[in-house]
Amino acid sequence: MSLTIFTNNALGKMKVHGISETQALDAFNKGTVEKWKSGHVSVKKFSGYEIGVYWVKDPEGKYKIISVWKRGRR
Repeated sequence: MSLTIFTNNALGKMKVHGISETQALDAFNKGTVEKWKSGHVSVKKFSGYEIGVYWVKDPEGKYKIISVWKRGRR
């Protein structure tokens, strides 16, 4: 099992948007993944909103969650 690390930026955004680590990891693990810039984005739709997680995988195999956001469903 690979290690997942939350950066301070991600933790700050989670606090602002009221997202728990459990919710962010759920979006990371079960969301739709897209290649984005130099990393990836996983987005999971919930009832009335969606959570997005921007992440990268470092050379050691660790996943680093760089940013997290929440927005209303379109």
